[in-house]
Amino acid sequence: MDPKTDIVLLGATGYTGRLCAAYMAKALPETVTWALAGRSEAKLKTLAGELEYEGAARCSVYALDLTSDTAIAELAKSARVIVNVIGPYATSCGSAVIKACAENGTDYVDCSGEMPWLQDMINQYDQVAQASGAKIIVTAGWGAVPADLSTYLAVQHIRKTFAQPTREVLVSLDDVQGGFSGGSINSLCDLVGLYGARRIAAASAPFRLAPVPPAEISSRGVLPGPNIFGVRDASVASTQAEIETGIVGRSWGLYAGVAHGSQRPDSYGQNFYFSSRMRFSSRLAAWAFHLGYLLLTAALTHSRLLRTLVSKRLFPAGTGPSAETREGNHFNYRTVAIADTPDDAPARRVEVDFVYNGDPYVFTGVSLTEAALLLLEGGTPAHEFGGGILTPALLGEKFVERLTRPGPGVRVDVKTIESLA
Repeated sequence: MDPKTDIVLLGATGYTGRLCAAYMAKALPETVTWALAGRSEAKLKTLAGELEYEGAARCSVYALDLTSDTAIAELAKSARVIVNVIGPYATSCGSAVIKACAENGTDYVDCSGEMPWLQDMINQYDQVAQASGAKIIVTAGWGAVPADLSTYLAVQHIRKTFAQPTREVLVSLDDVQGGFSGGSINSLCDLVGLYGARRIAAASAPFRLAPVPPAEISSRGVLPGPNIFGVRDASVASTQAEIETGIVGRSWGLYAGVAHGSQRPDSYGQNFYFSSRMRFSSRLAAWAFHLGYLLLTAALTHSRLLRTLVSKRLFPAGTGPSAETREGNHFNYRTVAIADTPDDAPARRVEVDFVYNGDPYVFTGVSLTEAALLLLEGGTPAHEFGGGILTPALLGEKFVERLTRPGPGVRVDVKTIESLA
């Protein structure tokens, strides 16, 4: 591989990696050099030969020992951006890759959703990345991008339209059709087994991953909350709520940082409150799903045998929905944001629709690729920050612009509603 290849896709022959590689072969400009990286040179060469290069230059391949910190460091020195899709991140080479990128000033993107591991990475390598200038964008796939970007857009719209901070953001997954990959299930099982439910919940708490402590933490929002069964208007807490809350909380903290002696003009607000839910056809369906999910999580937490059965037998690594199964898959998020207005003023509201008429895993490949290209291009808040462990929202409105082009196929609509009904 030539020195300083623009983009290296690490883990290219896995399920998500192949989807990402397929999109890169269509979407990367011919001027961008790229490589597929992983353990097996034979598998990488086979994949490279199968790709349909519609716009991109043909990729190279780079095989390395993923158990060798030296080999991973050499890879980081040879790349401008590494896109890492090897999971579970906490038990694979994830820590070594972030360490190498942070130390060598190499930009990085992943689709991790392992909040306790991410908290460890922030503690160990955030300051290292700041010093080297490495922009490390974490959780840049379906697990957090719709919620994180929708929140960012709603907050900035309230700032520009009403000149006010934001009091509350509620992200709702209103409609989704999709399946599970073995990698996602393996990550969940490894995460529960390694950290336990309490550590996961603690790392996902609001502002826990934020770089600055909040002056005030709002324990609840102004919108009606769930009842004692966790249900509100046929919706329950999202299965991705822990990921989304952790990432949005870090975005809040990054934008809350001090710039030129005063609070950043794009900050979310000190009274900011965030929650994430998913909607069902009825309250009964929502309650049944919520109860089933709680029971499954508890069983996985307390049974190593069940975790092994699920991750090794039912959903082995490298598997996922087939191309035929992915046909017709989609998702639709609706975000409601409330401005932080005085008690006697109308509660102004902004709504954001984030829609993708495709499979969630395909979206992850699209999102990772567009984020990597944006890191090469520059001109985002992440580049203004200069380095550190950052979130998708730090790629700002340019990221939204890239995702909503005809190729990626995302639709984002932002609208203002003057007051709550």
